[in-house]
Amino acid sequence: MGIPFQSATDTKYYITQDIFNEINHIKKKIDGLDFLLSTEKVIIIDPTINYIEHVYKKIKSHGQFGLSKPDCSIIALGMQLKIPIMSTDYTLINMAKLLLLDTFIPGKSIFEIVKTKKFCSICKKYFGIRHMYCNLCGNKLIFKKI
Repeated sequence: MGIPFQSATDTKYYITQDIFNEINHIKKKIDGLDFLLSTEKVIIIDPTINYIEHVYKKIKSHGQFGLSKPDCSIIALGMQLKIPIMSTDYTLINMAKLLLLDTFIPGKSIFEIVKTKKFCSICKKYFGIRHMYCNLCGNKLIFKKI
C-alpha cells in the first residue's frame, strides 16, 4: 500500500472490483485504500468480457491453473489499458509476462518466466497440460517447471 502514497501526485493506479473485494476480504477495512480511492489515486475499473475471455483462454493453453478470478481480472485490465502489472504474486506476474505485458514487482528487479508441463515421476516423461495420468504406467502426473 506504500507505493501509491509515495509516488508522484499525477500517477494513477488501477484495480478491478474483484481486487478491491479481495483486499476488503483480507483486511476487512483499509482506511488507506479508502483515502486513495477518494483522491482518485487508485481507480476501480473492470475489463471488458472480451479481455477476460482472452486471458482465460491463454491461461488454459499455458497450463497456469493457479490464478484466481481477481488475478485474471487484473491481467485483463492491464491488457485492455496497456499498462504494466504491479504485484508481489509470482504466479500472476509469470502469466502476465507470458502474455507479453510489462510487469513490476516492488523490491525485485529481475524476474524470470517459469513454464510448466505435466510430468510422470515414475517414467520420467513429460505430457501435455490436459493429461491427468501417465498413459504408460497410470501414475498421477504432477506439474514440473521446465
